Amino acid sequence: MQEQNIRFSQFHISHPIPGENDIQNVFESFIAEYKNFRNNVPVGCITDKCSSKQQERIDLSVFCGAGGYLYLYLRIYEFVSSLSPELQQQCTQGLTDQELSEFYNPETFLQMALQQYQAIQASIKADDNISFFMSNSAISLLGADMFFYMKDKENFKRCVTEVLNQFGDIVAQPKKYEQELLYGVPGYLYSLLWLHKKYSNEKDQFQLDLSSHIHTICQVILKFVGNGVMKCQFSNRQYYGAAHGILGVYFHLKDEQGLLQMLESIQVTLDHLIKIYYQNGNIPSSAQNEKNLRLFQFCHGIPGAFAPILKAYQIFNKQDYLDAAIHMSETLFKYGMIKKGYGLCHGIPGNSYGFMQLYRLTGSEKLRQYAFQFLQYKKNPHVYNEIKNFPFKDRFNIGISDNPFSLMMGSIGDMCAMMDFINYKRMPGYEI
Repeated sequence: MQEQNIRFSQFHISHPIPGENDIQNVFESFIAEYKNFRNNVPVGCITDKCSSKQQERIDLSVFCGAGGYLYLYLRIYEFVSSLSPELQQQCTQGLTDQELSEFYNPETFLQMALQQYQAIQASIKADDNISFFMSNSAISLLGADMFFYMKDKENFKRCVTEVLNQFGDIVAQPKKYEQELLYGVPGYLYSLLWLHKKYSNEKDQFQLDLSSHIHTICQVILKFVGNGVMKCQFSNRQYYGAAHGILGVYFHLKDEQGLLQMLESIQVTLDHLIKIYYQNGNIPSSAQNEKNLRLFQFCHGIPGAFAPILKAYQIFNKQDYLDAAIHMSETLFKYGMIKKGYGLCHGIPGNSYGFMQLYRLTGSEKLRQYAFQFLQYKKNPHVYNEIKNFPFKDRFNIGISDNPFSLMMGSIGDMCAMMDFINYKRMPGYEI
């Protein structure tokens, strides 16, 4: 692992942040990020708010653009609406009395979401993207949630229809699309699963039953992944990880009939990847690049493997899977404080989700403290100094994300992880 130490800080091991008052401290960090976001990104902004040395451009995607701003306002609305009185009492740091009353008024964030949605709608154009992270239909998905909260049945129905409009073309021309999470059909399946989970038990015009749509899309995906060690082809490579690989695909095949058809293949695939992990200390990005074990981030490597492996543990009741996830958590704590720093896709907050997902199953306080150390990376001067000064060749500015206020590469992702530390809901774009 000597080469990997160049890319990862380990000061959190030798110089950890004190772990007491963890909820208060994480909330204070969240508020600091939120205030910085509001100072730099006006409500209704439709550009990507990139770092300097780049030309700011219109980007409506959830991944790096204005769709992520909409996601944030709705996520804070959800957070504020669902926080227990006990947790509210712990979550006051960083707010004045006036700010506190405004923050704990959910309507504040619902109105921000509406303004953001309307600004995006004014600029939206037809596109061929289909996934939650990249497509305009993700705006419709988030719009459905927003109009549900507003009890606007007509616009709720319109947004759902816009999401479903892509269904027929995907089924008719599956080879036209990728078969991975970030850009492809599994990313569209995520949107269907989201709607079905949230609205299948609602009443009247808010009630949705998308089980037949989900089953059909699962069948489309199954035709491409094969039997035995399942494959996910992207850019002429067989990827393993969450964003482009088979881990992200399998995790969203929640259709029961689809799973029954591939139970053996799921176990063979996971056993293969876990064997690679135990032999090498990580899961490589692809079958064509199995010697590249440097990437400990959600999109490539073990951080994106926790949720699929834990799901397999729950399906098969196989102790080996839980043991593997526990072992991975120790490896991730050692090598997951990556110097890329920010965001969910290839950042420290994205890596914190592995600890939180495993904590929810095991209740191990150590895992919660691991997540806390990762979410406080900016408060650890030893770690943050390394991040700010590390010269990644694929970044325009040293120590700054190319999209510093985005969901997957910037502070929105940090804020989502912090909210989930306090009151867990889901990893954006991955869990439902």
